[in-house]
Amino acid sequence: MLTRYHKTVFLRLAALLALASVTSAQAADKLTVTLAAEPILQSRLNAGLVPYKERQQTIVNLFTEAGCKVDLQPVMGKANNVICTLPGTNPEPILVGAHLDFVDKGQGIIDDWSGTSMLVSLYQALKNVPRKHTFIFIAFAKEEDGLVGSTKYVTVLDRPQRSAVRAFVNLECLGTGPTKLWIHRSTPELIDDIAYVAAQLKIPLSGVDVDRVGDDDTHPFKDARIPVITIHSITQETWPYLHSKRDRMDAIQLQNYSESYRLVAFFLAYLDSIAVKPSA
Repeated sequence: MLTRYHKTVFLRLAALLALASVTSAQAADKLTVTLAAEPILQSRLNAGLVPYKERQQTIVNLFTEAGCKVDLQPVMGKANNVICTLPGTNPEPILVGAHLDFVDKGQGIIDDWSGTSMLVSLYQALKNVPRKHTFIFIAFAKEEDGLVGSTKYVTVLDRPQRSAVRAFVNLECLGTGPTKLWIHRSTPELIDDIAYVAAQLKIPLSGVDVDRVGDDDTHPFKDARIPVITIHSITQETWPYLHSKRDRMDAIQLQNYSESYRLVAFFLAYLDSIAVKPSA
C-alpha cells in the first residue's frame, strides 16, 4: 500500500449483516472449499522472510508446490507478475490479486506478503471442486512503485476481455486484526455479497476506508470499469505499521489471518455460485 497521509473512516455494516443473515440466497455452508490448516498458512507466511529479490521465485515455488503451473508476465526489468490459473467453464473470470513487492523497511510481511501468500491457499481451497468461473490468482510486481504490475495486467486486456471479468478481489495487509473492507473503493454489490457470506459464517466484518492512506491495485481495474473489492485489516491503530520497521511477522495475528482466509475462500466460492455480474 502506497502510504502518504492517513485518515480512516469507520463504517458500520451491522444493518447489512443483519439483512444478509435472513436472505434467501444460497447459504455459505452449502458451498464447498478445502481450507488449508493454520500451520500451512503460517508456513506460507514464513516463506516470505527472504530478501526482496527472492520474493518472486518464492511465490512461484509456493504455487508450484500447490499444483499450479504459473505464467510470468513481464513488468519491468526482471520483475514479473506471477499468474496462477484455475480453469472453469464460465468465460467470465474472477481475478484475485495481491502484490509481492515491499519497501525497504521492516519485513514486508503485512504489506503485502500476507495477501500474496494467501493466494496460494485460496487456490488450494477452490481447486478440488469443478468451478463455473475461471479463477486467476495474480501476484503483482511493482505495486509500491506506482501500481505498475496491476496497470500492466489491465493494459494488455482488450475491451471484450475487460468486459468479461466478473470481479477483481484485492488482498492487502491482512492479519493485523479482524477483516475490513475499503468501502469507498469497492463495488457495492460485492460488498453485499461478502457481507452475506460473513453473516452466514459468523465472521466479524467492518468497513475502514483508507483513501488518504494510499492507493492499491484495484485502481487500474476500477478505471477499466471492472467490479472491485479490497479486503484488508488496517485500522487507525495499525496503519503506522506500514512502510516501517514494525511491518514484521510478529504483527500478524494468526487467528485473525486464518479467519480472513476462511471468509475470502467462501466468498470466492459464493461468487462462483451466483450468476449475476455486479455493475462496475
